[in-house]
Amino acid sequence: MFVTESFNRQLDDLLERICSKLQISSAQHRLAQDRYETIGNWLGARESPLAMFNPVIYPQGSLRIGTTVRPCSGQEYDLDLVCEVQLDWRQVERPVAVLDAVEQRLKKYDTYKTMLERKKRCIRVNYANEFHLDILPACPDPSSGTTCVVVPDRDVRGWKPSNPKGYAAWFESRAKTFEVYLAEHQEPLPSQEPVEMKAPLKRVVQLIKRWRDLKYADDQKIAPISIVLTTLAAEHYGGQQSTSEALAGILAGIVASIPPRNQRLLVLNPKNTKEDLSEKWDENPDAYEAFVSGIIAFHQSWQDIARGRGIPSVSATLRDLFGEDLTKSVVKEQAESIQKARSEQRLHMQKSTGILSGLTTAGSVSVRSNTFYGSQEVLP
Repeated sequence: MFVTESFNRQLDDLLERICSKLQISSAQHRLAQDRYETIGNWLGARESPLAMFNPVIYPQGSLRIGTTVRPCSGQEYDLDLVCEVQLDWRQVERPVAVLDAVEQRLKKYDTYKTMLERKKRCIRVNYANEFHLDILPACPDPSSGTTCVVVPDRDVRGWKPSNPKGYAAWFESRAKTFEVYLAEHQEPLPSQEPVEMKAPLKRVVQLIKRWRDLKYADDQKIAPISIVLTTLAAEHYGGQQSTSEALAGILAGIVASIPPRNQRLLVLNPKNTKEDLSEKWDENPDAYEAFVSGIIAFHQSWQDIARGRGIPSVSATLRDLFGEDLTKSVVKEQAESIQKARSEQRLHMQKSTGILSGLTTAGSVSVRSNTFYGSQEVLP
């Protein structure tokens, strides 16, 4: 049943509708899973040269933590997996040899021969008009922590620290407050309900990534990478149960953390602080400046939205941030939901507060049917 208790609640509903449309489809998810399993099985097969090193294949990044975003037109979404081989990295003279071994094994699979692209730290498999899958070779580094690893880097011809498993566990722990809230305030959804509940933090990450995709569409080389945006969002998440309030708090926190000029914001892996997730900004200062100016403007825009007096008055800003077609679509869907609740006499207003609700409660009055569409109605 549609319920809106305030402007923030209505705004939350719009943001959740946007996030729902940003999800990759079930078919895309199944296809990605099939690709992931096929590659994992091939790398770890008994006849594989890697088999003697007991490779452990696992996903990392947005697919693992549930923040994958449907790409904008003309873009692909990327998936990441780790191929962790059980080697003592200190005994490996040429770290890039591990990268070579993964690449050579993939070349033995006829389908992949023309799809491979050698990157700085990974081997990319490009699936035409679908997505690309980055395979990151790694070796365990228990001296730095239980789940820490090192990965070969072609540019430095050495090892770089990382911790994909630890990072994912940290992010999930940051989002956990929402699951605790649900357990305390709401019974579990029936298993047959096709509804995916997602923590506000994960929704905010999806929204910020969509803003990034649009903001830097003309020059993707300066676009902030997903892991940096995800880490900053999780670090500044205050446990808010409202998506709009969580976004406001996160943006305010990021802007407040930006150091004075001539210094840059340092974003480290919270579960392996040897890994500088933002090191690319050292190589491209223009990209850092673009991030700073962009995130400050995003924060200012969101402050304008928070001061709004109704969805019609802020929809233009929402279109600028998250896309015109997408925003128009969800605003229309929401208006139709409200109109349906009104026509079925399920929309009520609390006499003492003026709050609209789809639930009948003591002290509420029914809102009469309104047959014209496009009202500039302002919800309290």
